[in-house]
Amino acid sequence: MKKADIINKVYQLEISKRATLVVFYLINRADGELTCFPGIKTIARECNMSTRTVQRALGDLKKAGLVRKESRFHDQGGQRSNLYYLQMPEAEEMKEEVNFESYRGSNDNEEELALTELVENEEVIEAVWIEKQVEICGRKLNQLMQKWPDRLEMSRGDSHYGSP
Repeated sequence: MKKADIINKVYQLEISKRATLVVFYLINRADGELTCFPGIKTIARECNMSTRTVQRALGDLKKAGLVRKESRFHDQGGQRSNLYYLQMPEAEEMKEEVNFESYRGSNDNEEELALTELVENEEVIEAVWIEKQVEICGRKLNQLMQKWPDRLEMSRGDSHYGSP
């Protein structure tokens, strides 16, 4: 993984402006192993923001899965600056976005547990994600068709504008 890969991912994600500025700062400071260790006061000074805003931005980045933080300490026990690892968001982050609770049916519990186990495997996450989303959309469409059959039939092609 390269810095350019992370930069491209930042453009794709919806993260705050403060998080975007801080992640670009970290990318700029990162070494070949995508690690860096600037202090929060240094980041704040060089990004022209408060230390609290930097802390919030780092929280946003951690939540988005772009940054992992490791606390570091002196031999005598004092705190040193944190070590930041830049990384691509993991499959775990995608799993948290799905709210299965609202779609739960009577026999879906085992299926969802199996899906949660599969989500741990990065190789199948995208296929499982798409399959589950299609299934959820199909269920919701069936529910809507049962609830409002007249409205949905009209929207399938019977437009009041006429056909060309």
